[in-house]
Amino acid sequence: MTDKTWKAFERRVCPIFDGTRRGADYVDARGKGKNDCVGTDGWSIEIKYMLRPQFSVIEEDVRKAEERKEHPDDIPIAIMKRKRARDADALVCIRLEVFEKQILPKLRSK
Repeated sequence: MTDKTWKAFERRVCPIFDGTRRGADYVDARGKGKNDCVGTDGWSIEIKYMLRPQFSVIEEDVRKAEERKEHPDDIPIAIMKRKRARDADALVCIRLEVFEKQILPKLRSK
């Protein structure tokens, strides 16, 4: 079976957060979806590989990351990459409200 490009991208991104790609295990016993990476302590991550990224899709994936948090303090992010772009050019997306509540206080306390 050939490796899909989006799966390979997920496998490259998850280790950045000390995790691994979740794979086919994408829903729990209640049918609730799970985020794309497992073992990413403190993060809830959705990863998208798209031809033409649209704001609505990016926003939807950020919301999915929020809904699929495994722990209440996990920081929900969506990582978006345009097809044929370099991994380094992928975007890390977070809602401003979440950034203000979860990231800024940590930065300001340093």
